Amino acid sequence: MSEALNDAFGLPVSRGGWCQADQRLAKTARPVYQDLIEAVRRSIVVHADETGWRIGTLSAWLWVFTNQEISVYAIRDNRSSDVGVEILGREFKGVLASDGFLAYDEKRLATWLKQKCVGHLLRDLDEMEESKTGRAVRFAQKLTVVLQAALALKAAKPGLDATAFSQQAQALETQLDALIAPQRRLTDADNVRFAKRLRKHRPHLLRFLYVDGLDATNNQAERMLRPAVISRKTNGCNRTNCGAETHAVLSSVLVTCRQHSVPILDYLVKLQQCGETPPPLVAPISAPT
Repeated sequence: MSEALNDAFGLPVSRGGWCQADQRLAKTARPVYQDLIEAVRRSIVVHADETGWRIGTLSAWLWVFTNQEISVYAIRDNRSSDVGVEILGREFKGVLASDGFLAYDEKRLATWLKQKCVGHLLRDLDEMEESKTGRAVRFAQKLTVVLQAALALKAAKPGLDATAFSQQAQALETQLDALIAPQRRLTDADNVRFAKRLRKHRPHLLRFLYVDGLDATNNQAERMLRPAVISRKTNGCNRTNCGAETHAVLSSVLVTCRQHSVPILDYLVKLQQCGETPPPLVAPISAPT
């Protein structure tokens, strides 16, 4: 970029100059970032995920909390539930969609409504099917049928009347309970462990059937992390804590702009012009009841 500006416009810009400009812009955008955090806290559905990062030579984690309207990024030196509580607040009332990482099941989050990623479960079941033979493979096969039927029911829901949907959903709930029941005798050790895992997450497996706008997978968060993963592979992490904070603020603003089809350059110009009263990116969101 420095070379392009110099060649096209005769504007020499050093790496340090870019960093200082980004920091000033992030300082101006900080109120918008705080507004995005408040908005995501009041969202009905939030998808969360995290990926490894670096700040200088130290290990860190880049987190995303996102839905179709908002994306909030945070870079922290830990992968604990502290980050989820910090961003979403202790009294989060929406549904948190995530993979099975332990931080999302910490006791402070015990009362939160959640949805575990069905896509992850189906991939694990597929691997189990490939590794098992004989009767041991039937457990994974039957669970796969139930989860895929739940996905199909969600897709068909708009065309079903309430009674038909309720009956089909209850049938799937009953089938799932029977497959992972603690009294069921499973002789394969992997099947026993998987059944125990599903019993642990049982309230959070089929919630997507009943909440409009809630996906069964955590693909939304994974998509929003993908650019960060690419950046990390090309040594695009941060050198300092200040740089990490700048990265989180600007990424949140720019990605949310893209989600709303707001021209990024136009918004950044308005942001600089408005000063202490930055233009809003998202409309006020009512807290879920």
